[in-house]
Amino acid sequence: MKVKVNEEKCSGCHLCEMVCSLFHLGKLNIEKSAIRVESDDLNSSLNTPVVCRQCRKMKCIEKEEVDEATEKNSFLWDKGRVKACPFKALFAFEDTAYHCDLCGGDPQCTKVCTPGAITVVS
Repeated sequence: MKVKVNEEKCSGCHLCEMVCSLFHLGKLNIEKSAIRVESDDLNSSLNTPVVCRQCRKMKCIEKEEVDEATEKNSFLWDKGRVKACPFKALFAFEDTAYHCDLCGGDPQCTKVCTPGAITVVS
């Protein structure tokens, strides 16, 4: 399972970010979210949701001796892993990185995305 992004449909509402932090931490803080909505610098209203691609071989932890399955299902990660993601889809705030764990198999972000910019694919 993966979260698929269709940036052309993103309205930039940030609800996906809000529900991510609320679901995992019980707090509304978009900086503590595993999904981010990036806006272009030209203010052309183009928004792009960025989220972990759920790589088959996780490049972000390939140099570590950890259980990949356990890490894939973990939301809170070490901040040092952010630089290892080749897709820049791992985000940090203060000393913690936030990794998309697909909400335990029921991604909440896709439920609140009314434009359909983020959906689940198998």
